[in-house]
Amino acid sequence: MLSYKGSVGQWYCSAAKRSGIPCVNFDDIERGFRESYKETSEKYPCFGGSTMTSKEWWKICVKRSFELAGQAVPSHKFERLFQRIYSLFGSPRIYEAFDDVTPFLNWAKRRGIVVGVVSNSDERYVDGVLPMLDIAHDLDFMIVSKKVGCEKPEPDIFKAALKSARQFPGLQDLRPEQVLHIGDNYIKDYCGAKDFGCHGLLMNRYDDFDLDDSKAKSVPVVHDFLEVVESISYAKYHGGRFVK
Repeated sequence: MLSYKGSVGQWYCSAAKRSGIPCVNFDDIERGFRESYKETSEKYPCFGGSTMTSKEWWKICVKRSFELAGQAVPSHKFERLFQRIYSLFGSPRIYEAFDDVTPFLNWAKRRGIVVGVVSNSDERYVDGVLPMLDIAHDLDFMIVSKKVGCEKPEPDIFKAALKSARQFPGLQDLRPEQVLHIGDNYIKDYCGAKDFGCHGLLMNRYDDFDLDDSKAKSVPVVHDFLEVVESISYAKYHGGRFVK
């Protein structure tokens, strides 16, 4: 649904310079962030779950990002740097919604299709970013891993989404096979949804997936929400349920 304006490395370097810290090049910071995010996620899943706040989790991740990039940040300057980065990534300033998102959500609403977000993210994504980008009001429910304590591709996060969808009139007995999940990660989104029993579409906006031939042949791929509409048009919706 969203993309970054620029890169994480660029935003981190910009925040460092504004905090009086000479920054290594963008690519090193980008690499450091990716390594740190993976490391911190493995050590503290679900952004720390109930063991720490999202802010505490991100403080660990940001500090480690600069360390892995070979950039030492003096302790008396780190707090200012971190506050800049944390505020930036909790705001709409660095994100933008793809042009086809709102038209798709409006299309779905006109047809009575219940639409929700299931994201491996912290609460700022649904409490701040999506509302400030004027998207949240078009969504029927929003599930984030920090709040439910599990992440895609784990079945429990899809179970939480199903439970939320069942709160809507006529969907009290909604089953996984009547749900369509759309995501851009083969393992976390497509395989996670399929293993739970849902239908799945893999979003590949940039034609950059590296799936082997055996997987590629069996995975339904779309490149934008217009193709999602076309895929849904080949199926049937009855009472908010996906039937194919």
